[in-house]
Amino acid sequence: MAAALALLSLTACGKPQPAPAPAVATPADLQAHSNEFRRAVIEAAPGVWVAVGFGIANSILIEGEDGAIVVDTMESVESAKAVAAEFAKVSDKPVKAIVYTHSHPDHIGGASAFIPAGATVPIYAQEDVARNMDKISSELQPIITQRSLRMYGWGLSPDELLNVGIGGALDIHEGSTVNILRPTKTFRDTLDDTVAGIHFQLVHAPGETEDQIYLWLPERRILLPGDNLYHAFPNLYTIRGTGFRDPKKWAASLDRMRALRPAVLVPSHTRPLAGEQAIYDTLTDYRDAIRYVHDQTIRLMNIGLLPDEIAERIKLPAHLAAAPFLQEFYGKPGWSAKSLYGGNLGWFDGRPEQLHPLPPRQQAERLQALAGGAESMDAAISAAAAKADWQWVLELSGAALRLRPEAATVKEARLAALKALGEAESNPNARHWYLVAWHELRGDYPLPSRAVTPTPEMLANMPLSTFFDGMAVNLDAEAAGERITTVRFEFTDAGESWTYIVRRGASEIIPPGEAAPAADLVVRVPAQVFKEMLAKLRNPGLTIAREFEMSSGNKLAFIAFMRLFVPLEAETAS
Repeated sequence: MAAALALLSLTACGKPQPAPAPAVATPADLQAHSNEFRRAVIEAAPGVWVAVGFGIANSILIEGEDGAIVVDTMESVESAKAVAAEFAKVSDKPVKAIVYTHSHPDHIGGASAFIPAGATVPIYAQEDVARNMDKISSELQPIITQRSLRMYGWGLSPDELLNVGIGGALDIHEGSTVNILRPTKTFRDTLDDTVAGIHFQLVHAPGETEDQIYLWLPERRILLPGDNLYHAFPNLYTIRGTGFRDPKKWAASLDRMRALRPAVLVPSHTRPLAGEQAIYDTLTDYRDAIRYVHDQTIRLMNIGLLPDEIAERIKLPAHLAAAPFLQEFYGKPGWSAKSLYGGNLGWFDGRPEQLHPLPPRQQAERLQALAGGAESMDAAISAAAAKADWQWVLELSGAALRLRPEAATVKEARLAALKALGEAESNPNARHWYLVAWHELRGDYPLPSRAVTPTPEMLANMPLSTFFDGMAVNLDAEAAGERITTVRFEFTDAGESWTYIVRRGASEIIPPGEAAPAADLVVRVPAQVFKEMLAKLRNPGLTIAREFEMSSGNKLAFIAFMRLFVPLEAETAS
């Protein structure tokens, strides 16, 4: 034991050995990768079709005896309708069930397009899917929307946007709608069922999301892995922003899939794969790459390296770096390493100067002073641009423009850096971020705060709790100041009464059935009207004036209360 402990000590304290440099993909390689997303409805196996290239994600049709199952439903009603029309060409059997592999919007946005009007079918999903999709739509929608649009290259020309790594392009345009049907048949770990004569098993398999599942057709050995495998290095971290994705769970889920020895694999992104050995080898490489990044990152953390130092060092072994399914066309090992650091140790990297760092503006002021003033700072930026030292140009110009947003020469240098870095980048997520930032700095277009519009039918099926959660994260605490106000909402069509308390900048939400204090204001309104107002389908000011009834207190006081959450002057549809 002593010898083993000594060996462990030496390993932990020893210096990390340099990793071999992998081959670096080029923009030309990314262009060639577009072939993966040429639009087609592919018969992966008899009666199993996958629609590729109609949006970011795939949609999959499994035909049974007297009906069919659809797995994943695209990012919008419009893209789903295009897929449904193609599926109708290969099968005229009615859809009798829908399966969501997880809660990401590109897999659930168009469910209603696959079901005839008035029909009802079960919607299968892991039990956390509804909660997670509600969180995105109510709490994080503005920031996730803008970051996703940057990552997926919203507004870029075909010359700029080659593909998005796991799909051709985001099929979201002005006027796009979503109509997500809520799960009706949920499970925690596993579910075994038969629909239209199709025997299938759903298995909880955390990976890209905690609510991820795979679908297994045991008699036919056909595996639908969801987003736990696609034809690119996985997004163990995605730059649009995400909660921590646990690589150990992801690798374990891949091990469960490997053990099945599938003969056909139909991912929810990229094209299907056939052949037991080819699939087994691909799954093995994928899990090995994930475990390698996890294990080596933890090793380097324990040695004492900082996140950026680890990110610079983490390189896949040569055989994995060369594997077709592990090219860095979506995730990057370095990004993954930094996420692993934060997911295990949090934001503090151990350096005392990071306990209370200077705010960004003060840092910029001191950097400029250190450079010798604004003119010297600008000269340094111009010199870096002349050397094509684009990363340094970005870092210096970010500080300079924070202090002097209209500095023309600095802006020109930053534009050149963004353009050069974007055009040289083979990872589409990074490429698009650079290029969209270039367009934004030029003033070509503003990014919308909402990319798609929910239908009234979708809002009707969402619980009221989701909308109150959204109000809470939109409360302007500074505007609320010392105010203490209690408002009771009586929803005339839902038969529910909710109480909302604003107490010196904090929110307390009391659901129906729980004891609540006396209210300062009591309003009566149909829940659907309330939902549509908060979802910006209705003008807030006009809606409050026309549709809200005061049972206690006056409407001006209620408008003042709602101004803490909703800008009543916003230009929205009435």
